[in-house]
Amino acid sequence: MSQLYPTILLCVYGFFSNLRPSEPFLTAFLMGPDKNLTETELVNEIYPIWTYSYLVLLFPVFLATDYLCYKPVLILQAVSLVVTYFML
Repeated sequence: MSQLYPTILLCVYGFFSNLRPSEPFLTAFLMGPDKNLTETELVNEIYPIWTYSYLVLLFPVFLATDYLCYKPVLILQAVSLVVTYFML
């Protein structure tokens, strides 16, 4: 029972942190009058930075997770997710 609770908690956290109902509407939102980006700018400049920055940060976060254990990294990920949505 002691291993079951953290496992279920991590699975629920992972599910809800990856559940992004606004994701299909992100392109339309960024191309709207408030952000004023073109589709070419999004495809050629914004989305590649998003993809490659994820790739570059994957290895350091992996090492930080092993060094700091999971709890601080999960808290940092949750805070970063909230900050990202507020920045949009």
